[in-house]
Amino acid sequence: MEININDINPPQIYLNGYEPKKVDIPKPKLELRSEEVSDVLSKRPMLIIRHGLTIIALMGIVGILASWYIKYPEIIKGNVIITTEVPPIKVIPKASGRLQKLLVHPNQAVHQGDFVAEIENTTRLENLPVLQTLSQQLKRYLQNTSLKVVFPSNALTFGDLQMEYNNLLKNYQESERLLDDVIYGQRKNILIQQIADYKKLVAINQQQVEINKEEFRNIEMKYLADKKLYQEKVYGKLEFLGFENTFLQKKKENENYAKILIENSLTLSERQKQLVELDFEYLQKTRTYQDNLQQSVQNIENLLANWQQHYIISAPSDGTLNFLKNLTENQMIRAGDTLFAVVPQKQTIIALANVTAQNFGKVKVGQKAIVKLVNYPFEEYGSLSGSIQNIEYTPMGNQYRIQIKLPIGLNTNYHKTLPFRADMQGSVEIITEDLRLLERFFYNIRKILNQY
Repeated sequence: MEININDINPPQIYLNGYEPKKVDIPKPKLELRSEEVSDVLSKRPMLIIRHGLTIIALMGIVGILASWYIKYPEIIKGNVIITTEVPPIKVIPKASGRLQKLLVHPNQAVHQGDFVAEIENTTRLENLPVLQTLSQQLKRYLQNTSLKVVFPSNALTFGDLQMEYNNLLKNYQESERLLDDVIYGQRKNILIQQIADYKKLVAINQQQVEINKEEFRNIEMKYLADKKLYQEKVYGKLEFLGFENTFLQKKKENENYAKILIENSLTLSERQKQLVELDFEYLQKTRTYQDNLQQSVQNIENLLANWQQHYIISAPSDGTLNFLKNLTENQMIRAGDTLFAVVPQKQTIIALANVTAQNFGKVKVGQKAIVKLVNYPFEEYGSLSGSIQNIEYTPMGNQYRIQIKLPIGLNTNYHKTLPFRADMQGSVEIITEDLRLLERFFYNIRKILNQY
């Protein structure tokens, strides 16, 4: 900016009231800035500079509006296992050893109790039906001893079960010898015959006693009459004594008959007692041998069950058998290794995910989940789509279990169908609800402020 000295009006001073004459005196021109500064200051500013604050304010308003309308979800990651609603049942051997026989092939349909493999042992799997048949025969024999049991050849051995098999055979033979005991039958027949004879003898004795009683009553009446006549001096003393001796003799005879009846009755009771004791002794022996035989059968069945648990690998349920390891015969296996899994047939395939407690509160039923499997890289095979079906709110340590429904099963977004194998592992991405960008900004600011 230029200041012209001519534009400055000095104060007017008048002497003696007269206005002096104006004299034009040239005044020098003062320059306060350089020519370069003057050139810059003389130019009109550009539009962006003149309206910069306005543009910045407008951009700020647009950014705020955009952060309000822009939404995007948060991804919560976790581990996942592909399984069925009824989980596959794992088959784990209880004994270590060489895999002697492999009785199935992968993906074979099996039924509960089917034999899958045999671990090396001394009893051998082919002996199992022999012992099971023998056990059934012995059970029927215990119900009806007339049904005889056929034992296998002595050339056949049963390894760890041989000792119990020998006890079983011994108890059966003792039971058979008791049933065929001729002496017992003879003793019993003799006692039965004696009892029958003594019963007849006792019956005769009873008749004799009754007859003798009648005779004794008659003699007694005659004796009383003779005694009265003796008292009346009709009979002499010697004659009366003869009558009295006859009376006493009959009385003694009557007592002897009663005595014989009692003795024969006691003998009959003794023979009956001996028969009861003989039957009881036989019954006790029979029960003892049958109990021993039954105990041997039970021991054989228990040992067979224990042997099967340790050396025979069987299917725990109906389904499809999956091999979890590459297995061949004569291969060494260890107790506790997971060798197979039985997958129930016609079961809905689901995914079970484990996520950490961080941000778990944002997870809700119905949210979308993307599953990526380890065995099938998602870049090549794609991923599986599902939705959260159930949430277990009780944590297991720092993990929460989530059940994910797979509506289209193992069909990926690349239109590939993956084969199901038990416990396929992978990762899961749970897509939570959308959140505004502005809300996220304020949440972060509040988080920073809360730290201080």
